[in-house]
Amino acid sequence: MNAEAFWDGVAKSYAERPIQNTDQHERTVARAASYLGPDARVLEVGCGTGTIALKLAPHAAVVLATDLSGALLDIARQRAADAGVENVGFARHAVDDLPEGGFDAVMSFNVVHLIEDMDGALGAMASRVRPGGVLVLKTGCLAENWTGRLLRPVIGAMRLVGKAPFVAFRRVAEVEAAVERQGLRIVEAENMGGAVVTRFLVAEKPA
Repeated sequence: MNAEAFWDGVAKSYAERPIQNTDQHERTVARAASYLGPDARVLEVGCGTGTIALKLAPHAAVVLATDLSGALLDIARQRAADAGVENVGFARHAVDDLPEGGFDAVMSFNVVHLIEDMDGALGAMASRVRPGGVLVLKTGCLAENWTGRLLRPVIGAMRLVGKAPFVAFRRVAEVEAAVERQGLRIVEAENMGGAVVTRFLVAEKPA
């Protein structure tokens, strides 16, 4: 099962799932928003049901939120309409087909570890960042400790029966090296989450 079909299939149940680790979630939004301003143009890659895009909306001029799942985007659009948010647009794009343009910030939350070709994905994102802009990432680094590594056989079994997407098991150093290979300079980084390491980082494109 490809990623688009998987996420289309679980969209409704995913949308009904409450946010886990709300303190971490709110810190993620706050740190990401701190790099924005009233004129900022933001591209979010893998927006899901639009939760973070809608929270970033008051901090930016426009947010273009993308995802490969049409079903998730339908939910996101309805949520934006219900909230009366008018400066967030939603569009269906895979990571190898992102909208062109120089954005002040390109952001992706809890997505990169679901992409097999990390360098290709980060290269596509980095190329959409304007000079002087930032790439903001949050991604699982499941190979960083034994707790994360214990999930490998579980996720492998779930994938065999179509109950899980592709999940990469990477270390923090691997992710950060891949970001730096795109010519970006990491200016902020921290581990979030509990037993399983989730890395939040911000990388700047030279002006």
